[in-house]
Amino acid sequence: MEKLLIRALRKEDSRSAAVVFFEAVHRGAAGHYSREQRLAWAGPEPDPERWDRVFDGLEGFAAEVDGEFAGFLSLDGEGYIDFAFVHPDHAGTGVAWQIYQKIEQDARERGIGKLTTNASRVARPFFERQGWSVEREQQVERNGATLTNFRMSRLLS
Repeated sequence: MEKLLIRALRKEDSRSAAVVFFEAVHRGAAGHYSREQRLAWAGPEPDPERWDRVFDGLEGFAAEVDGEFAGFLSLDGEGYIDFAFVHPDHAGTGVAWQIYQKIEQDARERGIGKLTTNASRVARPFFERQGWSVEREQQVERNGATLTNFRMSRLLS
């Protein structure tokens, strides 16, 4: 049995997050987005310097499986989940669900009544299984390519 640890994101996670993001987009989303779209979204290789900037002040939770960074979700003070990525090697294993449970708990503790996100085609079914609703389909431009995502929300009771 693999050992799973859910913990707060740390600034020093940025480089590992760059790899998880890259792999999640290029491998995990391969059946949902074209190669051109994936390149526009995540680039041709991981970009650690960009993720150093992204992680400056980013809040959320990370998962480690057997001591290896496996995924992360972010949550801002308004209830917006900007990043929700799990390494494809851990897709379907419950890692995302475990991180998400911590996100919801944190949101409730902070008094956030509604969560929102812009979910990819890959993430949409995951969020729907957690009780989220699609508000609208969106077409977004990323580096010259158009990608479909979904504005989603969930009221916390």
